[in-house]
Amino acid sequence: MKRRFFLIILCLLLLTACGQKKKTEAHPEWDEGWTRFGDHVAVEAPEGFSLGEYNDALSPNGIWYAVWNCGQERKIKNAAGEDASAYDAQIYLVLKEGKSQAEAQANLADWLDREAQSYEVGDSHEIMASEQSFSCRLLLAPQADNPYSFGASAFGTRDDLAISVELLCGEGFAGDPEAVLEGFLQGFHY
Repeated sequence: MKRRFFLIILCLLLLTACGQKKKTEAHPEWDEGWTRFGDHVAVEAPEGFSLGEYNDALSPNGIWYAVWNCGQERKIKNAAGEDASAYDAQIYLVLKEGKSQAEAQANLADWLDREAQSYEVGDSHEIMASEQSFSCRLLLAPQADNPYSFGASAFGTRDDLAISVELLCGEGFAGDPEAVLEGFLQGFHY
């Protein structure tokens, strides 16, 4: 009796295993070393930068966030008087999925308004990177209490996805912000 029961259980397990579909990767061509943001985007780390923070906790709500750091970490006090870290440069990436292209455009407009409150910004110009159009501009002068004195930003939409990228640079950063930002955007894979 025990033997028959064992054979029945074994057969059921084998049938269950055979009936399960193998989950297919949405983008098998994406390199394992790239930072993935759902099935939307994978990003290559730019030369000299390392991934410092990645947050997909809000991905069920359609929001992803990551930061790449360049240079040595130094401890600072932020505007609120709290301990924080600063680097020679940091790249901030925020992706927000909306329900439509119009919602993605509205998210973009909100981000542009917030950036203008934090930095004096230069004129906007368009660039194409990885077959995606971005509106780019230099960040010329920060508001008070900001450890980053210059940088560049890029904003774009792809279908219902809003994309915000900011490269913030401190006095110790010797690179060209526009060239570094464009190189970073060339590392996007959709």
